[in-house]
Amino acid sequence: MIKYEELEQMLNRNRKVPYPSIPNLYPNKKYANLIYNSFAGKEGELTAITQYIYEHIDFKDKEEISTILLSIAIEEMHHIDILGEILINLGEKPIYKSSEGKDWCSNNVQYKIKDIKEAMKINICSEETAIAGYMQLMRFTNNVYLRKVYERIILDEKTHLEIFRKILSSCQ
Repeated sequence: MIKYEELEQMLNRNRKVPYPSIPNLYPNKKYANLIYNSFAGKEGELTAITQYIYEHIDFKDKEEISTILLSIAIEEMHHIDILGEILINLGEKPIYKSSEGKDWCSNNVQYKIKDIKEAMKINICSEETAIAGYMQLMRFTNNVYLRKVYERIILDEKTHLEIFRKILSSCQ
């Protein structure tokens, strides 16, 4: 079985890497609109936060995994805060909607999870999608400072992915 201390160390190594400051930006509705999927799209940060909090509560009987899920949810909260600040700097409101304009909905959270193995498969998919979303945002900007912010967030997402894969492999 995987040890809590090992998972916590994985999270802690990233905490030593500071997040770059959010640059001053010119209003850009088109680029801001791209960010909404990562912010509060169906598979965005808001969904990740609520999914991991739900799992944290649902798996209370597995204290170590529950605690790690809470820690990861808190990191995702930092990401949504950063994205919200970027949206404001781009002249937009940080409202919970997708890039297609669909309001965020609690139906985005997967509630019918039978066990930790299934939860980790869902979480792995979520983190892979998040990484792809940030990579797409990087392709659409030449702003070096924004790119550094996204790279730093990707570092966290890759660590979450690694943690979820380790938990899944310990369930096999």
